[in-house]
Amino acid sequence: MRYAFLAALLLLLGGAAGVPLGFVLSQTMPQMRVQVLLQHRVTNIPLPANLEVRDDRWDPGAETGAHEHPGPVVFAVIDGELVEETPAGRNVLRAGQVFWRPARESHNVRNVSAKHARVLAIHFDPAQ
Repeated sequence: MRYAFLAALLLLLGGAAGVPLGFVLSQTMPQMRVQVLLQHRVTNIPLPANLEVRDDRWDPGAETGAHEHPGPVVFAVIDGELVEETPAGRNVLRAGQVFWRPARESHNVRNVSAKHARVLAIHFDPAQ
């Protein structure tokens, strides 16, 4: 009888502790996620290189004008939508996309939308 009482008491205490513990353990923990947005085999980064990270912002209607960079550029569109014109054609650059631009590629980037646009650009220019 004494053992039955102890067993019932342990079962009751275990259940009382187990329910909150089970609830806590069932909650989702904050997570960090990784998604590869651009994978590109690089053979033309100058060494040594000047690395420059830029926060480029376009007002509606703004454009860069035709130009080129001495080194390659990786750029991620953070906000908005831009139109890029290169000798290869016209590309629409949308938020969430990442692009590779080779060195010395002529281009003009325009914000043709009514909203602001923003790009994080990483330049690898030859060191002087």
